[in-house]
This record gives sequence, structure tokens and C-alpha cells, in this order.
Amino acid sequence: MRKIYVIGILGLVVFGILFYTAGRDKLVGETVLVSGFTSNGTASGKVLVQVPFVRGLPTTETISVVVDTNQDGKFTADENLISEFPVMPKADWRNGYYAVSDDSITSGMKAQVTIGGKNYVATVDTKIVEVGPVFDLGTVTDPENSMKGWGMSIAYAQDNSVEINQEGVPDLSQRTGECAPTAATNSLISLVARNGGEDLIPGDPLDFIENLKRHMNWTPENGVPPGDFVAGKNRWAAAAGVPIRTTQVGDTHGVTTINAIRGALQNGDAVELRIKFADSAGSQVVGGHMVTVVGIHQAEGQTYIDINDPGTPDSGTETVEIRGNQIVNYGPWEGLTLLSWGFVQTWEGHPTGELLDTMTDEEINSIRQFVGETPQLMVIEYNGKYLPISQVIVESESGCDGGENHWHAASGVVIATDGTPVPDPGPQCGYGKVSDRPSINIDAPNNND
Repeated sequence: MRKIYVIGILGLVVFGILFYTAGRDKLVGETVLVSGFTSNGTASGKVLVQVPFVRGLPTTETISVVVDTNQDGKFTADENLISEFPVMPKADWRNGYYAVSDDSITSGMKAQVTIGGKNYVATVDTKIVEVGPVFDLGTVTDPENSMKGWGMSIAYAQDNSVEINQEGVPDLSQRTGECAPTAATNSLISLVARNGGEDLIPGDPLDFIENLKRHMNWTPENGVPPGDFVAGKNRWAAAAGVPIRTTQVGDTHGVTTINAIRGALQNGDAVELRIKFADSAGSQVVGGHMVTVVGIHQAEGQTYIDINDPGTPDSGTETVEIRGNQIVNYGPWEGLTLLSWGFVQTWEGHPTGELLDTMTDEEINSIRQFVGETPQLMVIEYNGKYLPISQVIVESESGCDGGENHWHAASGVVIATDGTPVPDPGPQCGYGKVSDRPSINIDAPNNND
């Protein structure tokens, strides 16, 4: 009896060791997500392949993904989807990669993920993401400068390979036309945390995004132009007493932008990248987008950057290939995706005030007046009242005028510039269509009169 008992104990120990070893060796999660993209119903022909990791690795490896599309139980070269992209897995985080693909990939198929010479098998889940309402390019009036939602050959001279990864950068999802303040929020939250300001991070990042929108002169038509993106963040930093300085780097065509971004990441700065959307021929720019840059990989003439993209589904980091001044196969857009300006946040000194407090329009205009700017307020006009943009949001509704974008109160009611409350008229059409009620600038009211 005792012998049987001892054997049983040994069996449990062996099982425990095997179970622990198997868990320790596990790197890739059980489900690989493959997302296709449509814009107003038109497919881009590209997919985002997101691989979940259950643990991290201390070094950069390469990743390849093969999907068994004919479901014969084999993974063959003609089924290859992602090949030899750089990856530095982080625990409980997704890494994403873009590829050109038709609609042959369906949920339930098996995928083989190869990392560092080891193979991991996962199940595929698929979905379609409609990005038209999020990027909202149809309302852009200034496409060259819009951040809302022609190729050049560039040689990136690099004597040594570069591997830079930033930890702890959020990947917040944007609302309609809010990519710029959302990408900036990703960067600023992480930069503050890296410099000992964890206790100063806001509980609700949406409050911070709304705060930045006011400082940046955000509009639903064009989002935030590059100049306002820089000035707005610097105004916010001055108002909050935070030692962060924002500068614009690179150039509008992205020729020098990657080198500038690499230098900023090496310095430990927080970085955003503006990208431009052009038609397939590269002859016309139709709008732009903003992403947070969290890493760069350069070796043997190839350049990849890691981005946290407010416009992509689910939290995670995408690794994209850079060729010349283009991002290769950027999934949400069917045409060319071009590089443009970079934006760098540098931490200088020590904080002098309370960080990330949501400021009122009056407080922001007082600061602008103090630094010599004429106080202005961005509003929409509704029934003879001026409604501040900072108190409204844009929503797309199928039940009102064919699903066009409409204005709604962010919190059920808007306080007009004359101090009167203006409730949201209803769950469908709100304060009217964005196209019928464009945002305008007015002289900020002096509530002390």
C-alpha cells in the first residue's frame, strides 16, 4: 500500500513538472485574429494579422504566419501570410502585421506561427472592420494638412542594426476623426509614467483626449492640422505645469522623418507619426491619420516601425514595413499610405503643476490670452445658440439621413456660450448633420462682463 502511495506521489510530481514546463514553453495564445477592412463597404484587399502572446521574450526575433487555407492539415509555402517580420513579444499583448489577402481565410482555420525557429499552432478568428466612419475622409476640406482619421525612393544609411522598443505605451481606440488627440494621449501617458508621474495619470483617458482637443483646435472636418498639433500640446503642457516640449520633425513627404524618429526613440522621447492617404497612383492626397510610434527595427537595408494605431481593432502593436516614404500594405486604406511629419515629446526638468486636469474652455482661453493669443472658441451654431465643440461629439447613425455624421452632446446636454443649457434633441439626429453645421471660430465670450 505504501509503495502504491509513493508511486502516486511521484506520478503527481512528474505531471506537475510536465505541466509547468509546457506552460513555460507556451508563447503564443490560442487564437490568431485576422481582420479585413472596408471603407464605406469597399474592401481594401488587405488584412491585419494579430498574434497574441502569453509571455514576453527579452530579444527581438522574427515571426512568420502560415494559414492552412485549404484545410488539408499542412502548412505550405503558398499559404504563407506573414514572412520574417521582426517581433519582440510582450506578455498579454498582441502584435499585428499587415498582408495582402483575398477572402479565402475564414474562422476556424489553423495558423502556424513561427518565432525563433519554433512553431506554434493556433486557431484563426476573422472579422471585418468598417473604417469609413472612423477615418471620415469624406468630410475633409484640407487633405494635405488633415490629420483625421506619390512614392519616393529613399536609402536609409545605417552602419549598425537598430532595435528599439518602448514599453508600457497604451493603444487607445479613437472616436470619429480623433486620431491625433488619441495618438497624443498614448504618448503623453507613457512619457509621464516613464518619468515617475504614475500617480498623475488620469482615471479616464477620454477626459484627457477631450482636453487635448480643445487645446489643438480640433474640428470634425480636418481633425488637427500639424501646426495646431504641436502648439496645442505645448499649450497643454504650459497650462498643466508639465515639463514636456513637443517639436515637429522630418518633412511633409516623409523623406527625413524616419531618421528623425529613430533619433527621438534613442533619446527616450515619445513619438507620433502622421501618415497620408493617397490614391493608388499616388497622384492625389485625400486625407491623413496619426499613429503612436513605439519602436523601430533597421538591419540589412530594411526598416520596420512598431505603431499603436488608434484606428485598428483591439489593443495591440502593429509592425509595418517602410519602403522609401511608404508604409507597405497598410490595411485600412486601399491606396498608398505615405509618411509625413513626425512629432516628438521630450521630457525636460520636473513637473510644476497638477497633471492632466481637464480644463474648461474659459481656463484655456485665459492661458492663450496670457501668452498673447486672441482668445477664440470653436463652436457650432444651433437655433441661435453657439455650442462649444469641446462639449459635442460626432456620431454616424443609420436611422437619420442615410447614416451621415451628426452632432450630439458628449454628456446629454451642452452649455451654450450664453450660459443656457441646450439638451441633445434626440437619440437619432442630434443637433444636425456635420455637413450642414460646420464648426466655426468665434471670439471667446468674456464671462466676467
